[in-house]
Amino acid sequence: MLEHNQEQAALEKIHADISRIYAEQRKLNAEAHKITLDNFWYPMGIVLGMFTAIGTIMALAHKLLA
Repeated sequence: MLEHNQEQAALEKIHADISRIYAEQRKLNAEAHKITLDNFWYPMGIVLGMFTAIGTIMALAHKLLA
């Protein structure tokens, strides 16, 4: 009986460790996803800002020179 209780306690500890590792994995995956999105959207925002600025400058130049 004592041996069965020890085995059960060991299995419960292993199950708790597995659950903890899964939780850490989900947290790391969420962080990796956030970094991936940041790596895409920050340069995209800079490029869109540059296009807007260039378009504005060209429109003003066209109005002033025409």
